[in-house]
Amino acid sequence: MRALNFGRVKTAKSSSRRREQKVHRQEEILAAAFEVFAAHGYEAARIDDVARQAGIAKGTIYLYFRDKEQLFRAVVRSLVQKRFDAIAGNFQGTGEHLLRELLSRMYSQVVRNEKVRSIVRLLIAEGGRFPQLAEIYHREIIAPGMKAVRQALMHGIALGEFRKTAAVEFPQLLAAPGVLAIVWRVLHGERHRLDLDAYSKAHLEFVLNSLRKQPE
Repeated sequence: MRALNFGRVKTAKSSSRRREQKVHRQEEILAAAFEVFAAHGYEAARIDDVARQAGIAKGTIYLYFRDKEQLFRAVVRSLVQKRFDAIAGNFQGTGEHLLRELLSRMYSQVVRNEKVRSIVRLLIAEGGRFPQLAEIYHREIIAPGMKAVRQALMHGIALGEFRKTAAVEFPQLLAAPGVLAIVWRVLHGERHRLDLDAYSKAHLEFVLNSLRKQPE
């Protein structure tokens, strides 16, 4: 019986180690792919380049990703630590607190993220030729963010905190200053530097002042 239990423990440890190795290898591939996409753009990027950057055989990449487009999708998905709609779905608190959390994460995970900025630069340059790339970015980052903002607005309206405005139908209105900040940094970099600390606070204040119910 002891020998049997030992065998099960050994098998479990071996399986766990293989899973960890697989996750680690996938992370290495994604890191290498980002570097290649950022340096060469989508069209010029080659799976061979990614393999060379990762220090692995080209065939290894195809064990994880079917083609270059699927690899790009995985790179975009990896840029955001936690989907915004997941945050909103599990949030306990007021609508204002939820909006504060969402905008804070938008600035920390998206606006300030140099990798996101590189992908946006790629999309601006090549999105016209490869519309599926913009669709991937929309599906993985934009759509979950818009869904979360809409949930926060409806939550605040239900609690009597917020007025009902067109922002429920167009949550892009609330996120627009964050998008502008990304594009601003892509176009201007440090030449016309944007103070993101002050800017994000002004963004939040503007949003809340436009949403709060005024006293009777």
